Amino acid sequence: MNVLAIDTAGPVIGVGLRCGDVVIARSARITRGAEALLVPWARELVEEAGIAMSDIDAVGVAAGPGAFTGLRVGISTAAGLAMAIGVPLVPVGSLASRRARIADDVPTLTMLDARKGKVYGWAVDEAGQTLGGPADVPPEEAIAWMTPPFVATGEGASVYANLVTAAGGVVADDADDVAVGELARLAAEGLARGEGQVPTSVQPTYLRPPDAKPPKNTGVK
Repeated sequence: MNVLAIDTAGPVIGVGLRCGDVVIARSARITRGAEALLVPWARELVEEAGIAMSDIDAVGVAAGPGAFTGLRVGISTAAGLAMAIGVPLVPVGSLASRRARIADDVPTLTMLDARKGKVYGWAVDEAGQTLGGPADVPPEEAIAWMTPPFVATGEGASVYANLVTAAGGVVADDADDVAVGELARLAAEGLARGEGQVPTSVQPTYLRPPDAKPPKNTGVK
């Protein structure tokens, strides 16, 4: 199965291609301009793999939580690619793909930096049972879900590494890796379970309301 995957939920964006068990990817830390990189990267990966776009079986996308603009860019780009190829779009949680980098039997706290002193956090125990989240909370609250020892991953784990270590946790190597290869794997598994969607039906998952608010009605006409 050949699956393209796109993740723009955080400051590190990525595009991955999974062909069977082989994964190739592109990623970069950027502040703006993701939309100019995603499609060229996808084309480069397809060419590098020696396949055609028509050989893609599905497109996976990180559907959130994450940055408002980033999620919209990623989902719209992934939907456009899926529509052009004629394949389903498979939404995957951005915390789930980052968690998937860690062994299943390890208590893990996954955090994306949500700015304003908060994280998008999700905690699971060694059995994979949720201890807290997904939620938009201060990092101290997310860390309090855990009992040491535990592993923290995701960009938020790097940002708040001092809090993680003070609580008896360990920050995973390459915690800020976008994990787009795992996203592609989870998308392939989702497709096999029938979770592929019409591309235009996929919506982002937000854990907080947008900062932008409609202007107040001043009564002036």
